[in-house]
Amino acid sequence: MNRGTFMNISQLEGFMYTAQTGSITAGAKKAFISQPAMTKLIQDLEKELGTPLFDRVGRGIQINAKGRTFLNYVEATLQQLNQGIDAVSSPVSTRQRPIRLLVEVASALIPEIITQIHQIFPAAPVQLTQRISTVNDTENFDFTISTRQPATNLRSVPLLTEEILVGSLKPVFQTSVITPAELASHALVTLGRQTPLRRTMDAYFKSQRVPVDYQYESDDPASIRALLLHGIGIGFIPAITWHATGSQLHLTRLNPNPPLRTIYLTEGQSKETSQNRRLANALVKLFVDTRAQSL
Repeated sequence: MNRGTFMNISQLEGFMYTAQTGSITAGAKKAFISQPAMTKLIQDLEKELGTPLFDRVGRGIQINAKGRTFLNYVEATLQQLNQGIDAVSSPVSTRQRPIRLLVEVASALIPEIITQIHQIFPAAPVQLTQRISTVNDTENFDFTISTRQPATNLRSVPLLTEEILVGSLKPVFQTSVITPAELASHALVTLGRQTPLRRTMDAYFKSQRVPVDYQYESDDPASIRALLLHGIGIGFIPAITWHATGSQLHLTRLNPNPPLRTIYLTEGQSKETSQNRRLANALVKLFVDTRAQSL
């Protein structure tokens, strides 16, 4: 590294966002800069360090061993810096205000999400909501985790895209891959019509022009998971966020064109505080780590 030059906070944050999201495009969106600007920022940082931090894979990137090592130091440094900022900028009022959280999907991760909130806002109460009526209501929350397309006036970042599998306690199909039409003759366990996963699957089967038979319905994801684990019916298993349930079931993939869903993290506040940014970064990292457990 050239000791006559210095890295700045924007470079470190840009690198961290790109590393955590695994994408220059997503990292740039989170940093509120253009993709070319983020590309140049990463290139300048690598030039200053004298080593590549990412491997170029096709048209994308993948963090390498040195990048992962550097990321650990960058995350710790920025966290300490934010703690210092909070220590001298009215932390009491910030920490006492309730954290309003909407988790429409990934309900199985709620304990880990709440843990992250308590680590950053130890004195703040948490107001948790799991269902709303319209997308405009998301502006009433500090953070939203949802498959809804985020409003353009709010800060958001894609957390992950996951495949939806078919799961049952006992093997039902002879092969590990089936067509959507093969489900038409089976009774299914599913979430209610207004839930995000049900909307995803209804849109999928409509696009495939396949009618399906829903025998058991519930608005509670935990109830659906319990039914499947007790051998009642066949259900839909998101490959990442429901991995704990799916790992106990026999799984089958739908092909061609398997159903997919993208989960977004959206911030509802017009003005971002350092603590809100720390929490957003922690939630991104939680989902990045969860992606490694995909079924």
